[in-house]
Amino acid sequence: MRHLILCSAAVAAALSGPAWAGDKVLTAPLPAWVTPAPPIVAATVPRTGNLMPRFDEQFRVEGDTVTAYFDSVKVVSSAEALTQLGTFAMNWQPDQGDLTFHRIEILRGDQTIDALKDGAGITVLRREAGLERLVVDGQLTAVKHIEGLRTGDLVRVALSISVRDSTLAGNVQNGGLLLPAPVRLGFGRARVIWPTDRAIAWKILTPGVSATPRRLDARWTELVVPLPTVKLPEMPKNVPGRFQPMPLLLFSSFADWGAVAKVMAPLYKVEGAIAPGSDLAAKVDAIAARSDDPLRRTADALRLVQDEVRYQLVALGTGNYVPQTPAETWAKRYGDCKAKTLLLLAILDRLGIAAEPVLANGRNGDAVAQMLPAPMAFDHVFVRATIKGEDYWLDGTMLGSRFADIRNVPRYGRVLPLFAANAGLVELPRRANARPDLDIDLAYDMTAGPHLPAPFHLTLRYAGPYAATNKIEDGSDFDQKLTEFAEKAAKSWANTSTIGKPSSRFDPEAAVWTVAIDGVAYPDWEYREGRYGLAVEPSLQITYDAPRDRASWRAIPALIEQPWTAHGRFSIDLPNDDAIAVTGDREAALAIPAVDWRRTVSVTGNHVVEEIMSRESGAEIPADRVSATSAAIAEVIGKTTHIALAPTYPQRWDDLARMRAKPALAKVRAIFDQRIAERPDDATRLADRAWLGERLLDWAKAEADYGKAIALDGSAARYLARARFRAGRGDHPGALQDAQAAYDLESGNAEARYQLALELAQAGKVDEGLEILPTDPDIMTEDGLATFLQRLNVLELGGRHDDALSLLDGALERRGSSAELRNARCWYLGLRNSALDTALADCNRAIELSSNPAVYLDSRALVHFQAGRLEAARTDYAAALAASPEQASALFMNGVVLTRLGDKAKGAADQRAARAVRPDIEQFYRRFGIGP
Repeated sequence: MRHLILCSAAVAAALSGPAWAGDKVLTAPLPAWVTPAPPIVAATVPRTGNLMPRFDEQFRVEGDTVTAYFDSVKVVSSAEALTQLGTFAMNWQPDQGDLTFHRIEILRGDQTIDALKDGAGITVLRREAGLERLVVDGQLTAVKHIEGLRTGDLVRVALSISVRDSTLAGNVQNGGLLLPAPVRLGFGRARVIWPTDRAIAWKILTPGVSATPRRLDARWTELVVPLPTVKLPEMPKNVPGRFQPMPLLLFSSFADWGAVAKVMAPLYKVEGAIAPGSDLAAKVDAIAARSDDPLRRTADALRLVQDEVRYQLVALGTGNYVPQTPAETWAKRYGDCKAKTLLLLAILDRLGIAAEPVLANGRNGDAVAQMLPAPMAFDHVFVRATIKGEDYWLDGTMLGSRFADIRNVPRYGRVLPLFAANAGLVELPRRANARPDLDIDLAYDMTAGPHLPAPFHLTLRYAGPYAATNKIEDGSDFDQKLTEFAEKAAKSWANTSTIGKPSSRFDPEAAVWTVAIDGVAYPDWEYREGRYGLAVEPSLQITYDAPRDRASWRAIPALIEQPWTAHGRFSIDLPNDDAIAVTGDREAALAIPAVDWRRTVSVTGNHVVEEIMSRESGAEIPADRVSATSAAIAEVIGKTTHIALAPTYPQRWDDLARMRAKPALAKVRAIFDQRIAERPDDATRLADRAWLGERLLDWAKAEADYGKAIALDGSAARYLARARFRAGRGDHPGALQDAQAAYDLESGNAEARYQLALELAQAGKVDEGLEILPTDPDIMTEDGLATFLQRLNVLELGGRHDDALSLLDGALERRGSSAELRNARCWYLGLRNSALDTALADCNRAIELSSNPAVYLDSRALVHFQAGRLEAARTDYAAALAASPEQASALFMNGVVLTRLGDKAKGAADQRAARAVRPDIEQFYRRFGIGP
């Protein structure tokens, strides 16, 4: 079994043991206690289907020693498998056990080829593979290159590891892996034997699997589990650890958790651990001198252990369970959780504060109660201090804990305090951290209005252990790492990665890391019912995803993933406008044991502030409350605040002069410029600034930036962006050139293909345009319908009106309820001024079928215009523009209609506006004989 080592950042390969084992690989015949597996006839084993012909694991308990035997056979089924299986490597720790090879064989047809050869060719490598995880365990690796191996062979390896751990006071513990279906085994078994007169507890953690021990003879008892076992049941998201199935067979000689505590407690005696007059004693006495408050002393002691002793696991010899002395830890200034715990206990003892060590499972503490009583159930140890009847749970391996965090509880589930007379498992309290792990302050400047991106300033304050986890350490690549961190943070909180140069600072006294970010966001303003509006959803939400849609899941409680405490203040400065309306929910709250979440929205003039506090405790949500909790969270998170500007707020083309004078736009420009100054060879940043030029209707600057971006990195996406930009300006030769370049780079890019087809049609090369589009799209699918409409546009733009109508007529016979097809025929007939009655009927039907008919109203207005019904055209154009004010086609034609109706000033203004947002719009209509 790959079981747990205290304080290890990884799972070890064998139990701990003393330094009696050797660092030489041994060879020996098959042990007499092993029950041999059935023989394998190599010729009958399938070479495909991921079959493992044999997986046999057997364990023997004798005295205080456990010997684990493994016999596996694998198929060399491919060249890749030949590479993987041609070299066998086995890790072991010489201070903790002997490694003995019994067989390394090649099975080929009816041949059995000895590849072990009494250990010849086995190389022992010494390496500390866990150094990057701050683990030193003295691990060795035995390596054997299997010579002569071929594809189609079988490889058999049989070995054993014997382990004896003197720190367990004669007890034993271990376990095996129960491979579950759908693993395919020719033969599989997990077997344990122990003396019949020895009390050995065992437990199978795989649901639905049972076994019965039997006596082999007067001396030995055997337990066998055939493999593979049943398939592990699927579990939903966010379930407590005790519900997660584990494919394990455990065995132990410990009678109960009290027996575990009895063995482990003596390792943490602290009497006389700090020598009088020592440097460590002086440090502790300084803590005592600073304050008489035992709680503040405790916090200072914890900080001393966290900050001045670095973490390093040393699992050599008996170091797997036995901590180094406080004097040694202080002298070396490093230690693992055992060493840090013993040091903290010694310091608290000198300060007169009662404390004891506590064993924990840092990965799955909730499942400890499901395991057998044994030290292997734990991988961590920390401290419980008791002050005035209140317990404080202190972890020396963390970083950043301060007085403000002293009542925080690590989320280790069930733990084992060691000093109690009747020691047993204790469930840790579940409560939210006292101060926010993260405090967010995000301020948007939207004073330039809804037509432009908004500059923002984001301040993130990470506190305590959360600061230590997230803080970027000083180094040569600090600026790069901080920028990457800030981009991710801005994406999370402002939904953008367009940021300037971030800054950070760390306050060691408060253990607070502050990151400041200036950036540009893109608020999702919408134009509805004649007003620009912004929906403000709760910015700090509750992450809860606990599906229980299967009958077998409905009795399982749920957790809120990664509970934390967070506070957020999110503010928006809006344009100065007395007619701003803020509606919707101003307050929302949810208070349940798992989470206390509260939101308020306040408005002062043009300043809107949202404040949210979320305290998530990690408490379980009972099975019968899972669905109700989901509904309650959805309800509070769904409480949206709506901001609406005045109906008279100007459109983009009319608002440009005011926007250009606003400090907000200056901030936006500065960030775009700064990004380019920092990385002048970054094509993405130049293309971003080109986009800003388009928004500002500054075509020359946009063209220049697109050109620079493409010169640096001419990607298909950039050529396509400039093709569309040039097409909108009426530069169709340039657009054709760019579309061709994009298509040449990515012929599979559907957008590039369509843009090229349009530009070819514009240039009179309709057949060439049609040739690159899919020829027979299925209009009954959405993708097929979109492709079909593209072919129609190419035909119409190329003057092939009859061909387009013929295709449309056939398509409508098959899919007459398609609003897109109805609108297409209405639009094309309107442009060509033909069959206007049919066109009107089609548009009416399209509008009936659509929930957002702005484009269809534009088409119907054109039909009315062609039929001479100018008032009806004006009505439809007004409705289309009320929903989509920058719809250039409707804007231009509305100007034409108004001019003909006598409102020449307004008509000319709308036409100018249309040309401003799409300079080629008049050119487009003139192709069809339509003009002012």
